[in-house]
Amino acid sequence: MSRLLIVHGTGGPRRSDDSVRREWIGSVEDGLALAGYPAVAPDAALVNLDAPDRVPAVGDSDPAAEAALLRRCWRAATFDTEAGAEPVDGDALAGRLAWSRYFCGLTAEELTGTLRQVLAFAAGATAGHAAIDAVRAALTPDTEIVIGHCLGGVAAALALADAGPAAPALITVGAPHPPAVGPPASGPAVWVDVTDVQDTLLLAAGAGPAGVTERVSIDCDPRLRGARNYLASPEFGKVLGSLLETSDRG
Repeated sequence: MSRLLIVHGTGGPRRSDDSVRREWIGSVEDGLALAGYPAVAPDAALVNLDAPDRVPAVGDSDPAAEAALLRRCWRAATFDTEAGAEPVDGDALAGRLAWSRYFCGLTAEELTGTLRQVLAFAAGATAGHAAIDAVRAALTPDTEIVIGHCLGGVAAALALADAGPAAPALITVGAPHPPAVGPPASGPAVWVDVTDVQDTLLLAAGAGPAGVTERVSIDCDPRLRGARNYLASPEFGKVLGSLLETSDRG
């Protein structure tokens, strides 16, 4: 059985499991190599929240909350050209944000849909329930490390929130966690949250998860559509390589 469980969930376009797996495995190998660890393809199971047969259910929208998050994204976004004045109209704002680095290439509709999913996860709405259930169903007694990107990281953290210290180690990358409310839950004994200084969605969401045991900040010029820039970094490779070594010694 697989030692690693990958949870991919960007809120991006529908992608096949094979496409996602190739991106992840190659990127993880690169990160391990850059960190000085053997670049061996990890044995990993996959939960692909962007699979073509998955249709996210976000429930009722909250226009005021969506508009507020959209404007926080604007103020956190990085552009390769002069951004100009903040558009007053929400559709125009989403359209302009689609030309920022992090949201590069998204249509205004895709960007708004992603923000709606983030808000639904944060509110504990139905959108997150199926994702959390999918992560829990994929866990086995052999799972040693769970790695989740973006909304996949949020789902993974929520799935392990009450699993106790015997839970697998957790690495979340670029995950816009809901702000911490109250004391940490009885989650994993090891939870490393890897964030980027330019991650627009994370900065706008105000991530503040309870229960994190280590925070790693990097500068990898991330993109919403893919996890590669995070995974193929020496900082991520060091985190994963260290956990794998610890597991091997145990």
